[in-house]
Amino acid sequence: MNWLRCGLSLLTLLGGLTVMTGLPGGLASSPGPDVAQEATIRFVNPSNIQVTVGEGDDFAIQVLGKPWDMDQRRDIGYEIGFSNVTVSDSTWQGTFSGVDQASGASTAGYFFPLFQGFSTLVGGQQSQELNWNIVGGRDQYAVDTSKYTLLSFRMYTSQRSQYYVQWTGAKPVTWPTGDHRFGGNDGCYSYTGLKLWPAGWHVYYFDLAQPNGEDAVRAGTWQDQSLVRGLRIDPSASAPAGTQIKVDWVRLTDPSKSPTINLEWTAQDTSPGDTVDIYVADNQAGADASPVVRGIPVGNQSYTFKTSILPAGEYYFSLHLMDVESNGCGVTKASTPWAGPLTIKPAPELEILSPSMLSGTDYATTELGNPWDMNDWEDIITPGSPYPETLTDKDLSDGIFSATALILPGQPSSDSQIWLHTDPNYHPIATTKYRYFSVHLKVDSPLDKDINFLVKNGWGGRVVWWNTAISSDGSETKYGNHYEGWRTYTVDLARAVPDPSVSDSYQADNILTPKEQNPFPAQIGWTQLGGAKYLRFDPLETTPEGAAANAHRFHIDWAKLTAPDEVNSGQPYPIRYAVTAARSVSLAFFYDTDTDPSNGRSVIGTETIQSLQAANVVNSANPSGAGPSDEDDYMIYLPVITRVYCGGDFYVWDTTGVPVGTYYICIEAEDAYNTVYRCSDAPMILR
Repeated sequence: MNWLRCGLSLLTLLGGLTVMTGLPGGLASSPGPDVAQEATIRFVNPSNIQVTVGEGDDFAIQVLGKPWDMDQRRDIGYEIGFSNVTVSDSTWQGTFSGVDQASGASTAGYFFPLFQGFSTLVGGQQSQELNWNIVGGRDQYAVDTSKYTLLSFRMYTSQRSQYYVQWTGAKPVTWPTGDHRFGGNDGCYSYTGLKLWPAGWHVYYFDLAQPNGEDAVRAGTWQDQSLVRGLRIDPSASAPAGTQIKVDWVRLTDPSKSPTINLEWTAQDTSPGDTVDIYVADNQAGADASPVVRGIPVGNQSYTFKTSILPAGEYYFSLHLMDVESNGCGVTKASTPWAGPLTIKPAPELEILSPSMLSGTDYATTELGNPWDMNDWEDIITPGSPYPETLTDKDLSDGIFSATALILPGQPSSDSQIWLHTDPNYHPIATTKYRYFSVHLKVDSPLDKDINFLVKNGWGGRVVWWNTAISSDGSETKYGNHYEGWRTYTVDLARAVPDPSVSDSYQADNILTPKEQNPFPAQIGWTQLGGAKYLRFDPLETTPEGAAANAHRFHIDWAKLTAPDEVNSGQPYPIRYAVTAARSVSLAFFYDTDTDPSNGRSVIGTETIQSLQAANVVNSANPSGAGPSDEDDYMIYLPVITRVYCGGDFYVWDTTGVPVGTYYICIEAEDAYNTVYRCSDAPMILR
């Protein structure tokens, strides 16, 4: 790895490079000799740190609707080469398995905070698969590279080597191929050689608008593409199997929206080349401290720190005077006492419940009087001859349908099918009205198999519909992958466009399987068909390897086929929403023909959600709903922020005088420190 060595001893802010690596167990774990006593450094302005700010504009909160705070397994969008993956105490953790189970190839583990999704190679071209998870392959969830440029994350590594950050903006999506990346050795060079930082918790911070890592490892720039669809982190690229990785949080923020604090210092008995490292800890004792920024020339005497790189919480800072020239890297000549706290208030979390892809009129409920809620066998049609049985061990109990996918003789995978109850003669599906298909599904997960093995071996489904026969007027969607546990998967069937071709520039947005991949369906489309008599959901496409691993039993709680919300002009429309917040929140409601506020929007109205104690909301920190007058007593700071549901409310929109049209509903939620702007994932129709 000699090609990684160049320049690492110059990890400075010059040229915009900002790299954070941390030291576990406080300051004593810093590599190098004991702290020298003759030099001094002190804060000029410790009171500048003792302020309260908001957390700024974070991509995951603003765009995805939830921070990457690791309180859920899929705050990491995808991972390769990990075993024993768990989430506990808001920490994602796993162990390097040393192998990609899907391919059998040796690999160090890596993970995607934002996963781009999948494509399949068809005729030498990429066909982007169905994206019904929150992935960057759906443009609404991709990263605007002109806006979000500060990447930071807190991570534990038991054995360090080289780190990498890679990304992709390709459409149809491809996994990062190394043409956009940076990396370096996770340590520093002294005159005697490389010193890797010790095992433990580190914090990393990169300004992606600047060159990062070592020259020999850099490829491409963050802003080569306007959208980034996949973001990959390799925490220790040559560490062996058994290496433990833990992730506390990941943030991708907008520097123009970040609060700042100014850190000033004065130092005595310094030498040419001495630098300053800024350390941060979430406690005044400095336990588990990490350097946030390294290599600031001591003569600068100040540094403007963008606080958005840290999640909500309470933080203390210490300055380390580092001896670079005389004794090599990692040697602290002097340090300041801990100063603070800096208090960062969490942004509200906002979800728009209606309009949404789930909130409109449901076909089975409205047309048949019997929703597909799996409460009776009538929700599912069992076709007879000549159709073969594709499921076994079927069970319907407690409102859940369960079955095991069968692999028929001579077939490479299962063709499991759920024919949902329709009324072909009197109530066919009006495809110009009903368009959003959703299913609440879980697949049994073998403990010894990782997600990549499971997806490759059949953990995915598709939707099929027709009138006479699939080959004459039917259509099928592409394959959409599943994740672990109970999840809701939703697809807009109106995105099915006739004559799909892998060479069509629109095919990444077309949910139909290209004809080059499967020539059997007629691929008429959804709305183009006008009406569909039959609707089928194929929950699994299990391979023999998947069946042998017991990854072929699934459970369905419910399915829906819904229409967009609609109301006649002049009638009231209830906008339903949910807000998670720690203090009073002011809400402004808008309607818009798109989701970009810069293109113009129209005001609906405003309202204020009172503070938690005023709303008498029950939460885990205060089960009675009563308590002290300071609303911030309801909050537990990093690493855990108590999530309090103080929404599920509605705002009634009087549509009198509003022009008929199709509109997205957008809400701006603002508290004393933060502003969040979100729009509905589906429009509503004003008739």
